[in-house]
Amino acid sequence: MQVTVEYFASVRELINLREEVIEIPSGTTVKQLLGILAEKHGNDLKRYLFDEAGNPRSHLQFIIDEQPLLKTDGLSTVLKNSSVFAIIPPVGGG
Repeated sequence: MQVTVEYFASVRELINLREEVIEIPSGTTVKQLLGILAEKHGNDLKRYLFDEAGNPRSHLQFIIDEQPLLKTDGLSTVLKNSSVFAIIPPVGGG
C-alpha cells in the first residue's frame, strides 16, 4: 500500500524533500513508518526522529489524515492505503 509523507520546516531542509509517496506493508504502524523513513533517508533523519533510547522525539508533531496523533492510537496507529502522514517540527517565532 502507499502513503504520502509530508515534511515541514527543518525536517524538509534536512532531507531536501517536501513530500514523497512510499510503499509500505499493510498493517504498518506510525512507529514502524518512522523507522522505515529513518532507514531510507539515513542517520541524520534517524537522529532527528529518534532519541538515544529509540523513541520518537517528543517535540515532533505527527499528523495522519489531518488528525493529530494524540487523537488516534498514537504510535500504534495503523496506517491505511492513501493516508497522508505529516512530520511537523516545533515552530518558533515571535
